[in-house]
Amino acid sequence: MKRVFVLNPNSSSAITASMAQCLLPLRDKTRHAIDCAEQPGAPLGIESDQDVEHAAQLAQDRILAEACDAAVIACFSDPGLAQTRAHAKVPVFGIAEAAYCTALMLGRRFGIISLGSASIARHARHIAELGLSARLAGDRPIGMTVAHANQAEALGSIIDVGERLRDQDGAQVLILGCAGMGGHRPALQARLGLPVIDPVQAAVAVALDALDLDYHTAR
Repeated sequence: MKRVFVLNPNSSSAITASMAQCLLPLRDKTRHAIDCAEQPGAPLGIESDQDVEHAAQLAQDRILAEACDAAVIACFSDPGLAQTRAHAKVPVFGIAEAAYCTALMLGRRFGIISLGSASIARHARHIAELGLSARLAGDRPIGMTVAHANQAEALGSIIDVGERLRDQDGAQVLILGCAGMGGHRPALQARLGLPVIDPVQAAVAVALDALDLDYHTAR
C-alpha cells in the first residue's frame, strides 16, 4: 500500500472534512491510503492573488516534508504546483489542471463555476498556459467565499450559474472551481444533465492511477 497526501492549502478543517467525504468513493476502490490535511497558518480561504502567492511556498514546504508516494495540492489556483514538482521526488498534482484534463475527455467545451470575479482572470491565465483556452466555454462566479460555497444553502446559486454556463455559454462539462464545492456535485449533475467534475476527486484519481501504473516524475 502506498500513500497519497492531499493538502488543503488553507487552514479550514471544515473544507478538509468536506474533501475527505467526497473522496470516500475512491477510498473504497483503492488499496492505497488517501490522507487529507489542511495547512496551519494559511488563510481560511485562498481567494486573492496574495493568498495564492502565500500558499504556494507553504504548499511546497509541506509536501516536500511529507512521507508520501504522490501528492495533491487541493486548491483550484494550483498554488506552488510548478515549483513543488521541480523539487519533489514523487508525482505532484494540482486539482485545477487535473479537472481541465478530465473535462477534455467528457465534452468539447467546459465551463467553470468560480467563487468570485477576482479568480476568473487567474483561471484564464492558467488555462492559457496549458494551451486550453479554445476549450473554455465560460467561467462564471457565484459570488461567495470558500466557506459559504461549502454550505448546503449555496446549491441554488451554483445551479443558477451552471444553467447559464450550459444554456448561454454552451458548456458540455462543468467544473466546480473550488476544493470545497465537491459535496454539491451529485445534485448539480442530476439537475443539469451534464458531467460535473469535482477537481479534488479528479486529481486524486489521477494520483492513484500514477501509483497503480508506476509512473515516475519527469526530470
